Amino acid sequence: VCLTVGKPLPSVDKKITKEIIMDGQWLRAGNAPGLLDIVLRGYPDKAAVCQAAGLEADAVAGCGAMVTPSQLEALLGTALAPTGDPLFGLRAGRDSHYRDLGPLGGLMAASETLEQALLVLLRHRELLLPYLALALHREEHQCTLTVGGGETLAVTRTRAHNDLLVAALVALGRSLLGGRMPIQRVAFRHSCPPAEQLAEYRSFFRCELDFGQPDNALVFSPALLGHSLPAVDAARRPDLERTVDGQRQALRRAGGVTGQVLEQLHSGLGQGPLTVDVVADRLDMTARTLQRRLQDEGAQFARLRDQVRMEYACRRLRHGDCDMPELARRLGFSDIANFYHAFRRWTGCTPGAYRGNQAPDR
Repeated sequence: VCLTVGKPLPSVDKKITKEIIMDGQWLRAGNAPGLLDIVLRGYPDKAAVCQAAGLEADAVAGCGAMVTPSQLEALLGTALAPTGDPLFGLRAGRDSHYRDLGPLGGLMAASETLEQALLVLLRHRELLLPYLALALHREEHQCTLTVGGGETLAVTRTRAHNDLLVAALVALGRSLLGGRMPIQRVAFRHSCPPAEQLAEYRSFFRCELDFGQPDNALVFSPALLGHSLPAVDAARRPDLERTVDGQRQALRRAGGVTGQVLEQLHSGLGQGPLTVDVVADRLDMTARTLQRRLQDEGAQFARLRDQVRMEYACRRLRHGDCDMPELARRLGFSDIANFYHAFRRWTGCTPGAYRGNQAPDR
């Protein structure tokens, strides 16, 4: 039997969700969203998932890689596509741990209480769920962690996504508290699953199940917020805060002019010189204005161009049949000697040495 509790759950502010939906054009793939990393753990061949979504695995593998919202939807949609297992999302999410979230998870675990850990998650939400809104509602007898928004991404309306999201949040809370996090109620946006599948939901969540709600949500006692975390480590917090703040700043730069420049540089490879004047003209501004706006975001055009060239060169060199002169031409170098010099500056070795140290990627 599916439960529908009479009292409605608090919803996420629609103004907030609109801001998130419109927030920038690029997302950091390596840690945005952490939810994508969680679901990809269930695939032995992650490159195949990326290929099925129309992306190169190398393009989303590094912590500095960027993806557009449409590419993110393609990745999530492919990873969460029907697998023959209707409980895939639940099973992928329930094994989550704060360590899966890297520095963000470490910062949460280093907090003194669960409330402080949740506030860290809310403050740095875009590192885990850049396309959704998180809100913590406190009442006298219950607290509700609500997850909404993302209406522009069709994948957010699927059962697999919602199961993954809610199960991962519960598992994250349990790992922070050392294994036990009593939940009073969980809510899902999707409709009630068939009766024969509910036993696995009850076994994991051990609380009331509420389907067909406007937002996904967890409901728990306010007393839980004051529980101490077993991994609290005040000494590590400053370093972790600096790391996580740096990730947030990089992500936000990617949503501004920096992201637009990266997009132009990626799309312009092999189509002529990639100069600041050419890119500025494509963005309908002067080169001086472009450089000033990049400087305001802590970026430089030459470094962004080197980043795009280096990432592309490394991907191509991992293919055993890469043609060096053609690669140099595509990257905009006048001759192969200039390409060799630049590649050594980027990586500390020659293109040939780099290729020799890589397993062929075919």
